[in-house]
This record gives sequence, C-alpha cells and structure tokens, in this order.
Amino acid sequence: MSAVQLLPYSPRLFVNREQELQMLEERVQALKEGRDGHGVLILSGERGIGKTWLRSHFEHQLSQERIPVVRLDLKEYAGKDPAWAVADILQRVSIETGGPRERLGADLAEMSRTVFRHLQKFLQQQPLVVIVDHVYESDWALLPLLEDYLLGPLAAERRVLLLLTGRGRLYPWKNPELSTLAVPLGKPELEPFDPLFTKDQLKRQAPSQAHRADEIYELTGGNPLANYLVAAYSLDQAVEGLLEPVPEERRRTVREYLEALCVLRAFDEERIPDMLATYYDNDSYRQWTYARSRRVREELIRWGLARWDAEQRGYVMDRIVRQLIERYLQTQKPELWRRLHQTAYQLYQQWANNYPATRERWLEEAEYHRQRLQEYGSLPSRSENISAADRRIL
Repeated sequence: MSAVQLLPYSPRLFVNREQELQMLEERVQALKEGRDGHGVLILSGERGIGKTWLRSHFEHQLSQERIPVVRLDLKEYAGKDPAWAVADILQRVSIETGGPRERLGADLAEMSRTVFRHLQKFLQQQPLVVIVDHVYESDWALLPLLEDYLLGPLAAERRVLLLLTGRGRLYPWKNPELSTLAVPLGKPELEPFDPLFTKDQLKRQAPSQAHRADEIYELTGGNPLANYLVAAYSLDQAVEGLLEPVPEERRRTVREYLEALCVLRAFDEERIPDMLATYYDNDSYRQWTYARSRRVREELIRWGLARWDAEQRGYVMDRIVRQLIERYLQTQKPELWRRLHQTAYQLYQQWANNYPATRERWLEEAEYHRQRLQEYGSLPSRSENISAADRRIL
C-alpha cells in the first residue's frame, strides 16, 4: 500500500469558514485600531475538521497585514519535563518578538517577568497574535505552569490576541480569561462542510472526483480531511491517513483496537476484552485484567481517538474515525463486522439479564446491534432474538 500524502495548506485550495474568518478579522482590526480586540479564542473540533487549515489561512492573512505572530506547538514538548518546556517556550516568545535570547532568569517566575517587561514595550509599537497548537491533546501536567507564567498574563494584555487550538476535552483553566470568557470559533466546535461546500472542496482539491461529492458526503458527513482522503485514496488508505498522528510503530496495533471497537456506540474496560477476543479470534483476551484493558483505552485517548461522553456513559471513538473504519469493515471484512456486532449484541443481552437496575439501557444497546445486523441481512439467530416482553420495554 503506497504512503498517504496529506494535502498541504494552500490559499487557493482553501474553502469555506467565512464566519470564523470574519470573527478573527474583527478581532485583528480592533487590535490594529487600539480598540478592545484582545482576548482568547478557542479553535477545537474532531480529527480532520479543518483546524490546521483555518489556522494556516489566518496566519497567511496576518502575514499579508504584517501583524506579528508567534506560534507554539505543544506537540513538540510531548514527554518533556513541564518546567523545562515552559522555560523553553518563554525563551522562544522572547526571541521571536525581538527580546533577550538568554539569561531570562533563575526560575520560571523571574523568566516570565523578564519576558513580559519586554512584551509591554513591544506592544506599545504593534499588536501581537499568539497561536498555541495541540493544547488539549498535550500533557496536562504542562498546562498549569504554562497558564501561570505565559497564557494567563498574555490573556490580560490589551494588544494580544490568543488563539488556542486542539481537540478533545477542554482543559479546566483557573483564569477566567482562558475559560469562561474565552470565545469558541464554532458552535461550539468547528463544524463539517455541508454538501455544497464538500463539492466546492473536491473541485479544488480533487477535481477528477468532484462528481462523487454526494457519495463522499454520505460517507464522511462533510469532514474536510475525510472528504479529501476518500476522494484521493482507497478506503483502507483513507483510514491510514486519519491515523497519521499515531506514531508509525504503534499505528497497526492502534488501528486493530479501533477496528475491534468501532461497532460499539460507547466502550469501557469491561467491553474491551470481549471485542478483542472476537476480533483476534482468541478467547484468551476475555481473561484480560481491568488494568490491561485500561491501557488500550488510555492509548486511544492519548492519540485523540476517543474521549469520555457523559451522555453515553462511556468512552466514544472520534466520530469520523469510527465512521470510516466501520465502513471499511463492512465492505472489506464483512464477516468480521458481522461477528463483532453479534458479540456486542450477545454481551448486552447478557448484561440485561445480569443487571436488572440497568436492564433497559442494555436492551437498548442490544437492539441497536440487532438493527445494524438486520440492515445488512444478518440477523442474530432466533434463539438470540430479544424477547417479546423486552421489545415492549424498548
């Protein structure tokens, strides 16, 4: 299978996002005119929704207007000591705004004071936009120090616009400028394209496949990255493209976990062993301890591929990743797809019998899997069907 090449940002290939760009432009114009345009904006959303392209387009516009930008990518500090990382970030902010390059201070507090003394002089001459990427996927042990010594003070500066980007659960900042007063670019997240913008995107980025726009939209729901990948590559390769953030040495295993769990609307440590046993056709997985299952769940969260969902009362896979992987199994490994749904159906039937207090919940989940199998002509056997009494509950 040839390597998947993600399409690099180009202004001429950029589509949509007029509302978000207008909000950004209004903030920048206020900064330029000395009005109250400062504050914190949040750009979040699922994998492939277009955060990187929108941020890149915003940077492109800022460069045309000659407005200084400092962009920090917290992914670069994965696995680093938090105090060392914040010290390095403070030094980078100082250097990129023309401040001192070394000897900023003996500790983080002194370094921060040095940087902000310089920034206050810098901001008398021009505004500043600071973009921080991969905020919510980063090590949360880093964020309290970053808030205290950089982000909190930046949010208070009248001529600074701070843009935080990322996906996953938002961090619970102490500073209200970073939490309750921050403004989302989206409703509250960046939304997928509608069918018309999907077609416009394909005309620009994959013109030979623009005639498939409706078919592609039906599969992707308008996710821009998925739109491009499905148009330019096979479904198998499109899934690989969505998993690009996962290190190559872990990607195959992570994909197998996702394939095993993709039929579930929600999962947790109790459901993981049964699904892996079916996927690998190996009952030894059913003997897994809670701790081993937790490592699977933690890895999926680490790469931003799953998150806790209070409504589902479990962990849910990233929407577009789940959608494409399940379609891949349906079309390329239909027997495996059927067996996974069958396993989930039987598991929830068993839980409905074993846990009377939550019986209705598990019957509802069992019915979901029965209907999915029915849609594709593969109903559970008669002995496993939901009873008439239980159907009245549903």
